[in-house]
Amino acid sequence: MNRREIISLIILIVVIGFGAYKYLTRSFTELKSQYLMDTIVEISATSQSKNVGRQIDSVFNFIRSLEDKLNEYDPNSYLGKINTDSLNTVFDMDPDMYNLLTIADSLFKMTNGAFDPTIKPVWDLWNFNAENPVPPDSLVLKEMLSKVDFTKIRYDEKRLIKPLGMQLTFGAIAKGYILDKARDHMQTLNLDNGYINCRSSMTFFGYKKPQIVYIQHPRKLDDYIASFKVLNQSISTSGDYQQFYEYNGVRYHHIISPFTGYPVPDVHSVTVLCSSAAWSDGISTALFLLPPETVLDSIKQIADCEAIIYYSKADSLASIKTAGMKDKDLKEKL
Repeated sequence: MNRREIISLIILIVVIGFGAYKYLTRSFTELKSQYLMDTIVEISATSQSKNVGRQIDSVFNFIRSLEDKLNEYDPNSYLGKINTDSLNTVFDMDPDMYNLLTIADSLFKMTNGAFDPTIKPVWDLWNFNAENPVPPDSLVLKEMLSKVDFTKIRYDEKRLIKPLGMQLTFGAIAKGYILDKARDHMQTLNLDNGYINCRSSMTFFGYKKPQIVYIQHPRKLDDYIASFKVLNQSISTSGDYQQFYEYNGVRYHHIISPFTGYPVPDVHSVTVLCSSAAWSDGISTALFLLPPETVLDSIKQIADCEAIIYYSKADSLASIKTAGMKDKDLKEKL
């Protein structure tokens, strides 16, 4: 075999080896969406298996099972039964309920009671899901506020104790919690990377490069107000544009103060990013309930957590953000 033939053979071996490597390490990416948790849930995943689509379907089923348990609007769900049972004050504890209560308890303490999961009777009075909603009567609102007080809830890993008539809502953290559990489930499927997006919350895993995330403009619904980069974190946004209605020229949104019974004024959007979607979900609502000027002090106690708040100041849109947002390549369009 002469020199030219040897070189040709080496090149052939290299080409075959590279082709075999690409074949053995090939990957498949699929993106699917379903209507779950009262929104469009979008799941993307990359895998070396051609069955990645079926794997995504199993994640949707996993999400659905948790939603069925924690759906406060279904009287037959675990949470629905707790809220509609008018005879009992003691209930067997469910592990997911215990986790949600633990997170809510921390947020309640962090905000000095502004984040209160017993707000449900007051929230329901605002009828955000009605066809033609109107603000509640102030006297009825005042009466319902007497049923809001998370300090009256007692719980441990075995049981939940609550006063008769008191109801719980985890609308501020349930989606994020389900996303956390679903992301963990995806990782057990040996997927290379992926994300789950339910519009107000997102979570990523397995990416080697940062992904760009956009924040919805609170007053221009076809535009974004900021963008930044994240690497395998969770992001949640609470906005006064997500559920609202106008009555006699006044805008009423769905984030209600447990102190007044009315929507929080002047704050328009709060975006939080951290490792857990449940925590980013809950913290974004918790910070929404606080005066913007105090938000940065409140978030300092939470490790690896960043936030950006948009609010009204002197009739203009202003923002406050943690110092770490600069490292996320934040770009704003104020």
